[in-house]
Amino acid sequence: MCGLAGFWNRNGAAADSSIIEKMLRALIHRGPDDGGSWTDGEICLGVRRLSILDPSDRGHQPFVGSPGVLVYNGEIYNFIELRRELEALGYTFRGTSDTEVVFQALCEWGVERAVPRFNGMFALAYYDLRAKALWLARDRAGIKPLYWAVSGSVLTFASEVKALLAHPAIPCRPDMHALTTQGMFGRLAGSWTPFESVSLVTPGSLMKFSAAGEEVLPYFDLLSAVDPGRITGQSRRNLESIADEFESLLLESVRSQLVSDAPLAIMCSGGLDSSLVTAMAAREYPERVAYVADMEGDPAGEADRAEIVCRHTGVELRRVPYSRGDLFRDWPFCVQYNEHPNFFSCNLPARAIAHAAHRDGFKVLLGGDGADELFGGYKWQAKMYRRGQQMARNQAIMRWVPGLSRLSHNLARFSRAEDLDRLIARASGSRFFLMQGDFSGAGAWALDGMQRAVRCREFFDKLSPLNRLQDRAFLAQSFEDFHSHLGTSLLSSDKMMMSHSIELRVPFLDNRLIDFGLNAPMHAKFSRGINKRLARYAARNWLPPEIAGGTKVGFGVPVNLWKGSEQLLRGGAVADLFKWPQGSEEKVREMISSNPATVFQMVSLELWIRIFCRNESPEQCANELMKCKG
Repeated sequence: MCGLAGFWNRNGAAADSSIIEKMLRALIHRGPDDGGSWTDGEICLGVRRLSILDPSDRGHQPFVGSPGVLVYNGEIYNFIELRRELEALGYTFRGTSDTEVVFQALCEWGVERAVPRFNGMFALAYYDLRAKALWLARDRAGIKPLYWAVSGSVLTFASEVKALLAHPAIPCRPDMHALTTQGMFGRLAGSWTPFESVSLVTPGSLMKFSAAGEEVLPYFDLLSAVDPGRITGQSRRNLESIADEFESLLLESVRSQLVSDAPLAIMCSGGLDSSLVTAMAAREYPERVAYVADMEGDPAGEADRAEIVCRHTGVELRRVPYSRGDLFRDWPFCVQYNEHPNFFSCNLPARAIAHAAHRDGFKVLLGGDGADELFGGYKWQAKMYRRGQQMARNQAIMRWVPGLSRLSHNLARFSRAEDLDRLIARASGSRFFLMQGDFSGAGAWALDGMQRAVRCREFFDKLSPLNRLQDRAFLAQSFEDFHSHLGTSLLSSDKMMMSHSIELRVPFLDNRLIDFGLNAPMHAKFSRGINKRLARYAARNWLPPEIAGGTKVGFGVPVNLWKGSEQLLRGGAVADLFKWPQGSEEKVREMISSNPATVFQMVSLELWIRIFCRNESPEQCANELMKCKG
C-alpha cells in the first residue's frame, strides 16, 4: 500500500524535483516506511511506501527499466500466478513483491492487456519510455483512489487531492456545480470531485496521455459485465449449489488476501458480511485479532454482536470506545483526510479503529465491504422490489378491465412507460436527504447532466429479458448502488484507514466474486421477503444463528452523537457560499435539523469549506465544533 504522485510539463519545461518532494510529503501518512522519485526531463514520478509484501529494498519504488517507469499503490492477489507465467517466458525476479510482477507484466503485455488481468485493488501510473506516453489505471471497483488535474501545460496526478494541491500550478477552488449536485444527491459519482479542475480516474478504466492527446479506455464496464442470460439461466438452480460456489469463491478470496509480510487484523462489526470474513480468516489462520467500535448510546449493540462472533470463531476482539466527544473532536480531521464532504457517518468510528490498529502494530485490516451491493443487502433494494411488484399488479389489473379491453390496453401501455420512468427516478434519486424527489426529469440536466438517470435507464433496458418488473427494479437499484454508493464508501474507507497508515482489504470485491455477484440469479439475492439469501445460507456453516439469520444493522453511528452540531452552520461558510438569505438562515437550519442525516452531511460540507476554502485548520474547526456539543 502506498501513495503515488507525479507531474508532466507538457510544454517541455524541465521538471523541478523539489515539487515532487513537496507532493510526496502530503502523502507521508499513506507510506511512512519508504519513499522515492524519478525525474527525467519534463516528467517526474514519486511514491511513498507502506511495506506490506517484501518490506526489503527489493520492493523499493519507482520501478525503472528500459521499457518504462512504474509507481503503484495496492495489492494484486493473483501475482503469484502471473509471476509463474512471466517466469515461463524467461523473466527473472529480484524480490517477492507484487509490484515487481506488475512492472514486468506491463513490460511484457503492455498496459491494455496487462491491467485487465490484475485481480486486486490498485491505482498505478506507468510512463512508457518508448512511446512517451503516461498511463493511469484504477481497479474495477474503485477500491484505491487516483486523481488527476490539468492546469495550463501541467498534468498532475496523485493518490489524494492534497498532493495535487501541493503543486504550485494547481489552485484550490471549490467546484460549485459539483457541490450543488452533492447537496442534492448527497455524494458525487464517476469522475466528479468537489474541487474545480480535479477529477478522479474512474474505476475500471485506463487513461493515456501522449502527444496525440488524452484517451479514456475502460477495461471493465458494469453495464457490459451484467449478463441477463446468465441471470435468467440460473433461475432454476437450487440455492444450495449456488451457496456452495459462493462459499468456495469467498474462502479462496479470503485466503489470498491473508497473504502479508506485515501484521494483519480484521474489522468485525457483528454484521453478516464482516462476521463471515472473520470466521473464514480465523479458520485459515487462528489467533487472529478483530476490532469493533464500541459506540456510546448504540441501540444496535454492534460491539455485543461482534463479541458473539468472536467467541464463536475464537478470535480476540478489541473494542474501541467511541464517544460523542470523540466524534466532535475528530470530525474535522476526518473531513480533511476524506477530501470530500463526508457522506457516511461510519467514517468517523472507522478512523478510530484505524488509529487503534496502528497503535497496536498492525498494518492491514480485512473488511466486509461490497457484499450488500453485490448480493442484495440493503432495505431500499427490497423497497424497490415491492414498488416494482405493485406497479406490475396495477398494470395487470388495467389489462383486464372487463368491457374496456381497447381502452385498458392503451392505458396499460401508457402506465408501463410512466411506471418505468417512476422506478428509474426512484433508483437514481436521493434516499437520504430532506428534499427527496424525482431527479431524473426536468432540471436534472443542470445537476449531474442526468448521468444517474441515464445510467439507471440503461440498467433497466439491459435487464429487459427478465420477465418480472420487480426483479428488474431490484437489480437495477443494486447495480446503481455498486456504482455510486459503494464507490463513495470505498473512497472514504481507504482514506480513513490510510490516515493512520492502515491498508484495508475487501475480500468480497475479488474479481471473480464481482462477476459472480453481478450475475447471480434473483432468488439467491431476494425472495419471499428475505434479502441476501445466498450469504445467509452460506453463513449457516460459519456463524451463530442469530448472526447468520439476523436483520441488517449496518456500521452506523447513533444520530444523538452529533446532536447540536448544526449550530456550526450559524453564520457559517455554507450559508455564505450558497447565498442563504440572512433573514431566513434560522428557518433553513430548523428544516435541516429535522433530518439527522442531512445535519451530518451539511456540517461535513461546512467543515470542508472551512478547511479547504478558508484555510482553517482542523484543530480550529474542532474547537468551534466542541462549542456546539453542549
